[in-house]
Amino acid sequence: MNYRLLALAVDGAILKDNSRLSRSTKEAIEFVRNKGVYVTLVTHRSYQQANKIAKVLRMDHEIICYGGGLIAGRADKPLYVQRMPLEMARDVAFELERFGCQIIVEHENFELTNRLNQPQNLLGKMTVSVSESLFYPQTVVENMSEHIDLHRISPLRMKADFDSNEEKEAAAAHVQEKIPGLSVMDQGKELPSLHLRLQEANKTEALRYLGHELGIRPEEMVATAAKAEDEEMLKAAGLGVAMGQSPVSLRKAADWVTRSNDQDGLAYMIKEVFRKQMNVSQHHL
Repeated sequence: MNYRLLALAVDGAILKDNSRLSRSTKEAIEFVRNKGVYVTLVTHRSYQQANKIAKVLRMDHEIICYGGGLIAGRADKPLYVQRMPLEMARDVAFELERFGCQIIVEHENFELTNRLNQPQNLLGKMTVSVSESLFYPQTVVENMSEHIDLHRISPLRMKADFDSNEEKEAAAAHVQEKIPGLSVMDQGKELPSLHLRLQEANKTEALRYLGHELGIRPEEMVATAAKAEDEEMLKAAGLGVAMGQSPVSLRKAADWVTRSNDQDGLAYMIKEVFRKQMNVSQHHL
């Protein structure tokens, strides 16, 4: 089997735990691109954050970001978009406002966040939000649900930051019960945070769509990941590769387990899988 597309998770695969990109990883990606393989990023990060990494890797084509909500080579010319409908976004904000959490609404060109009543909480949370929003403006609004409704905003994703895991879990259960068609991703115990988006906005469907547009079948794809949430994406690819430090559930679901990211597992996998593969034709959109 000649593989024609390589989908790379950013966190835990391309980037080491210290958020650095190793020389061996860059060289391996260049090696496989020179064989004509279409290499794309698949990440929960925003387009601006993902595109910065893509430029370092000399990628100038479509990347999958916002957890599958957007495929774009340029933010103003997306190939594929799965937005939360206006009514869903407004209702999610309205229900989350009951919990007094920090709400962040993500669009490809801007971010919104709500003004909290608790100054001490706002200070701590805004430090995190601002550090993630250096690429485009972030506007603070008084009432998020009213602002979404008034300005007819259909975001790619929403985030919610909480003071405790108990509040986070209560909010997750509440919005899932109240709002059908919503995907709620728990960001882990260390960070009391939720990512919320349309159920159809997922990495698996986005990768399939990109492959269809390129004329590449799922069995001709290699997908790498390091987080449990990417299990379905690995199963959908012809070769699903889990990083060595991945959770047990992901490693069991994968076809192949490489070394950890701190052991340059991505570069090792690329050389092992692609070194004997003949060149394939280049793909463009």
